[in-house]
Amino acid sequence: MSDILAVFTQNILPILIVATFGFALQRTYQIDKRALSSIVFNCLGPCLVFTSLVKSQLPGDELLQLMAFAIVSLLGMGVLGWLLARGLRFSRMETAAFLVVVIFVNGGNFGLTLNQLRYGDAGLARAIVFYMVNTFLAYTLGVFIASSGELSARQALARLGKLPAVYAAVLAIIVYSFAIPIPAPLLRGLEIAGSGAIPVMLVILGMQIADLRGGLSWRLALPAVSVRLLLGPVMGLLVATVLGLQGLSRSTSIIEASMPTAVFTIILATEFGLQPAIVTGIVVVSTLLSPLTIATTITLLGL
Repeated sequence: MSDILAVFTQNILPILIVATFGFALQRTYQIDKRALSSIVFNCLGPCLVFTSLVKSQLPGDELLQLMAFAIVSLLGMGVLGWLLARGLRFSRMETAAFLVVVIFVNGGNFGLTLNQLRYGDAGLARAIVFYMVNTFLAYTLGVFIASSGELSARQALARLGKLPAVYAAVLAIIVYSFAIPIPAPLLRGLEIAGSGAIPVMLVILGMQIADLRGGLSWRLALPAVSVRLLLGPVMGLLVATVLGLQGLSRSTSIIEASMPTAVFTIILATEFGLQPAIVTGIVVVSTLLSPLTIATTITLLGL
């Protein structure tokens, strides 16, 4: 128990404190969080992705392993969610809502921050890979699931063209692969911008929680939260073992796979009418319970 408490106080509590700032600001001043989100989405986030990947010095085979882990673990959660939804006899709409909340995780403002606090820049660079894959799938597979098949695969893929982080990742891989030199002032400027992404993400997380309103259907919420928080780490451990991940790659990947439901799922539910009030409740409950499950996962698995 003391080890779990140490993980919570040293690695998770600082995240909650910064998020609390955002919560208090939003409740007091009702700040337009969309403007802050746009800044992170279009500027600070892409800078963080680019500089983290360029400076990571990750070997190509390790990078591929990290990408494979993210894809397999997220899709594995999707298969698990679909089987459970069938067993519970969910309707088509309930199944779509259930899938998006068990597949997609808060690997950005929560996952990246935790990995950086615990493992430094080396951990952040590896966690970035999971974050990018999770984002790609959320804007493609997530949109496709939420639309219940109304959008074609081509339309879903077209949404990637609106993600600045995609271009940042591709550019970073090109620069990294061909050892293209970057002028020091430019790289330093990008680093400064990127370093602002995580604290602003945490403030936004607190603001989003402050604005969350919704009911809670235990028919969906109980299995969804249980699968996301309890089976997510198990899936991460199994996939990491099968792929032979070691060291920081193993630790950061399993932690990312253990994250609570992504706040982005609320946007999907709202846009496509997937019971947004219930999805909002699942996001709130999974976020509030996740510090305990994540701290336990880190301690039990020795991450």
